[in-house]
Amino acid sequence: MWKVTRRRPFSFTVAVALTLACAAPRTDAAAQRDEVVGTWRGVAEFRGVSVPMSVRFARERGFLRGWVSSPELAALELPVSDVAHDSGRVYFTVPDNQGALAFAVRHTGDTLRGTATLPDAIARREGAPTMTWRGVRGLADPPPPYLTRELRIAAQGATLAATLVIPRSRARRMPAVLILQGSSTNLRDEYRYYADHFARAGFVVLSFDKRGAGASTGDYRRASYDDLVFDARAAYDTLAAQREVDARRVGIWGLSQGAFLAPRVADHVVQAPAFVVAVSSPGLPIAETAAYQDSLRAAWAGFADDAPRVVSAHRALAAALRTGASSDRLAALFRATADAPWRDRTSIPRTAPPRDELRGWYWYGRILDPVSWWGRLHVPVLLVYGEADELVPARTSAERLARALHDGGNADATVRVYPGANHVLKLVHTPLAPAGRSWDWPRLVPGYMEETTAWMIARVGDPLARAPVLQRP
Repeated sequence: MWKVTRRRPFSFTVAVALTLACAAPRTDAAAQRDEVVGTWRGVAEFRGVSVPMSVRFARERGFLRGWVSSPELAALELPVSDVAHDSGRVYFTVPDNQGALAFAVRHTGDTLRGTATLPDAIARREGAPTMTWRGVRGLADPPPPYLTRELRIAAQGATLAATLVIPRSRARRMPAVLILQGSSTNLRDEYRYYADHFARAGFVVLSFDKRGAGASTGDYRRASYDDLVFDARAAYDTLAAQREVDARRVGIWGLSQGAFLAPRVADHVVQAPAFVVAVSSPGLPIAETAAYQDSLRAAWAGFADDAPRVVSAHRALAAALRTGASSDRLAALFRATADAPWRDRTSIPRTAPPRDELRGWYWYGRILDPVSWWGRLHVPVLLVYGEADELVPARTSAERLARALHDGGNADATVRVYPGANHVLKLVHTPLAPAGRSWDWPRLVPGYMEETTAWMIARVGDPLARAPVLQRP
């Protein structure tokens, strides 16, 4: 959530075996046997557990590109990199927060078969250096029931690249939702699954690359929280002004940092949002959230006895930032942990960051307590948490924010806590998961997206009431 680890909505972090089926007719079979372009469908399998998955390749301006999709893992058309097809072999890599999976597979007719080398950290954890993969050419997906439009949004010191997703509806004006992503998932591509889901439910959806990421300009590392709030406000007002949108029925769906920003964004937009959905929002000072997640990481890495020192280090840094300590004082605090055996398992750098970065969201934000923002929020709110959240203390956060909403007079506040789910509402095999749970793919917790969407629709009216219901093929 707070820049500590590169996390994506979908990540290949285990050894996998893919088995795919379903042949597609082609006009020139001989030529197609030597070309990898197309969709390769099937099932990924590891430890005897399978999950549907597909990979698609296409040529754009002469270059071969690829995308991977697995709806159960909240992945839709996520780009892969370094795609090449040479001498009957196909190469591509899938980025991961601990490295990248490097695929090298043989292309024979309608079959791809080979292996992928895992990043060292993953191989050590999973006990194997490679995964196997086999795929058979499949039918392409039908066109989605929506259109897209690319936008450029003027912000303070940045231009935000955004995508508008517009359902094919008979309604003249539709409800809409703005997606605000977490701090370490800065690209709109990484939220295509969510945009697709909400658009199929009848919402116009806007998502954007954060400043300094993807096609957006600006500097994310040195941005303040005010910068990020005003970026989101500009995106919200742009969404509300679209000709297909009913400005009175625009809501916010935010994850992690996006959920943290949501009440402030709601406080600054021209017209109050129709609702706010906050997923895994921190409900206590950010320094305490950082201490929580880093103490867990240290404990899981074998430094359980040092967890209190991790917490103390974070609190000391926050106190120094809060009181405007000198550069020398801050440098001394970082030096104090530089050689600690647990430091490299945490988000604490060896040396003090530059002063302008310390004034940015990542460090200055540690002195902020979001509770007062929620107390001023009077629109419908849905707070969503995973009980096994590894980045935010879920129960404490839910209780503090629910109390703030109640004490502030909010008459429509709902809290949902999903057992066994992590920070991004997936069921994962971690020490926080229920005892005895066997390994499984990081799937979205059952019911989460459906229940969240139903709650949103109840606040704006059924967007599909006058249009056909379009399900994912």
